[in-house]
Amino acid sequence: MKITPETKKVYELFPIQGKRCYAIPTYQRNYSWKNEQIEQLFTDVLEEGRGYYIGNLLVTDSSDKDAFDVIDGQQRLTTISLFYLAMAHELKEYKRQPSIKDDEDLCDEIASKIQDIKRQLRLPGCQEPRISLLPHDQKIYRDLMESVLSTKKDPVKRWGNRILSRRYEFICSLFEEVLTTPRELLDYFDKLNDLEVLQIEVPDIGDAFNVFSSLNSKGLPLTLIDLLKGEFISVGSNGASSAERVLAQWEKLTELFAAQDADVDNRLVTQFLLNNYDAFEGTGSAITKGRALSEYRKVIKEHYRNHEDYLDILLLRAKAFAQLTGNAANEMDDHALEVKIAALQKLESTQALPLLLFLFVNKKELGIVDHLVDIADMLISFYVRRNITLTPKSSNIRSFMLSTLREIREQNLRGQDVVKVVCDALAAHSASDEIFAASLDEGIYDKNKKTTRYVLIDIERRKGGSPLFNKQHPDSLDDFKVKKNGKNHPRWSIEHILPEGSLPSYWCSMIAPGEEQDAGEIQSEHVHRLGNLTLTPYNPELGQKPFYCEDDPEQKSKRDYKAPDNGEYVGLRSGLFLNRSIADEAAGEALENKETWTVEDIDRRNEILKRYVLELYKVPEVNSAE
Repeated sequence: MKITPETKKVYELFPIQGKRCYAIPTYQRNYSWKNEQIEQLFTDVLEEGRGYYIGNLLVTDSSDKDAFDVIDGQQRLTTISLFYLAMAHELKEYKRQPSIKDDEDLCDEIASKIQDIKRQLRLPGCQEPRISLLPHDQKIYRDLMESVLSTKKDPVKRWGNRILSRRYEFICSLFEEVLTTPRELLDYFDKLNDLEVLQIEVPDIGDAFNVFSSLNSKGLPLTLIDLLKGEFISVGSNGASSAERVLAQWEKLTELFAAQDADVDNRLVTQFLLNNYDAFEGTGSAITKGRALSEYRKVIKEHYRNHEDYLDILLLRAKAFAQLTGNAANEMDDHALEVKIAALQKLESTQALPLLLFLFVNKKELGIVDHLVDIADMLISFYVRRNITLTPKSSNIRSFMLSTLREIREQNLRGQDVVKVVCDALAAHSASDEIFAASLDEGIYDKNKKTTRYVLIDIERRKGGSPLFNKQHPDSLDDFKVKKNGKNHPRWSIEHILPEGSLPSYWCSMIAPGEEQDAGEIQSEHVHRLGNLTLTPYNPELGQKPFYCEDDPEQKSKRDYKAPDNGEYVGLRSGLFLNRSIADEAAGEALENKETWTVEDIDRRNEILKRYVLELYKVPEVNSAE
């Protein structure tokens, strides 16, 4: 294997003259550096001396001595080109300032640097970029170049949700905030040009893959997704498919895991690839990312050897996986099943994904189209019980799920036999009613917040019929709202009636009358129990307010709190079914007259809600499928 290492200055990679150019091969990832990595490179250039070494650039040569495919180092190379663009933008802004126009020498130097950057980023004699990125990134990159180096409008808003555009905005902010004078910017330009890179040329991609993994000092190594993409291009295009068709199929697959106008979520793509292998290809323990590439290589070659387009097969499975993980653009045909799958997502049931994926993709052949809702119900009961009792251990769940899947596959089971095998497996691994009931007497919120919220909402709907909601006021228990930080948060959150945190004196007196010094210990024992929990869209407002307050109860008490905008009860008198059990109705108590909340109340209400939970989430019966 011939390896040709050569130290290069950045100005040699981006020469003012010459046709040297770099292309990012189709199996590579899109631009993916985070702000932290960008800022580290920016700071290194700023603080280190001239000629600072920033890493390696691994390339394969081609028939054109000036053209190279980048195997490793594309993130760094792309970032440097964005640095040049940001500097050109800042220099143009400085050039417009009246004080700069009066300094003829400085104005000429700025104009000269802008021209240098134009020639460094574009090939001579045309407007083509010196770097060819992957198609989606290239569109953004071209627009950015046109906006800075020509007179087109700023395209950042058009591409606002894409990583390349967001990172360019961040780079511009760095130059604007850190380099506050034209001279600082010009000095930075010279230091950037003078950086050193070790360019390593190898004859072909096979040799490149043998050396790239050790050359990632500050970059991101190729992922399973990148490598499998390359494998499909290599194997698939040698058969009946062209490289272009393979790429189009791969793009369809990965874009199933991208939000609208956003980048592909590589985490989800990787999750699909691992679950797909376990569901359809594996015979032993769960696949790991470390083993996945070598195992997939065997699978891919076998399928293409049998004249089967494995990417078409994967695409079908990926659509099912996107539905199972809540990432599909289209709704399921069966609304009832869609509701159950959404519930499993809330219960963090990822260990069941291989089994579910296998059952979903093969539902017609297995004869279980009409049984999927029942299977999902069994899984919901299993996961609620598991997440509250913490039995079985998380590490054991995937193992028995895979064993169940392989029993179905190897014994060629169909219809009710499939349902029974799943039912038996879940029953065998579920906590007993005794253990479940004992766990429900303890704190559950601190064990699993998401499961606790799911259970409270399920009680409200299935046991209470959601009396608060109607056609004029639709059920909003699953709705989300966007907060100032831009993240989605549930509109309805869990409210601790006896509050968390350091207790005010009135709460100490209520739960430990005469023994207020013990209030903290009592709170710790009871605050996270089911009997102390409810739902509210006004959690911050209720906070540590007293249960009841004679002085302005509609604003200062949890019981009677009203929304400031419409005057409706939104505290404990909101009308939720869950809140009816706050008062001891069996003893003739009414919520609107109740003035205290004690440990005895928590115990009493816990028994009521525990009974509902035990009724809703029963152990799947071994013979229920028969």
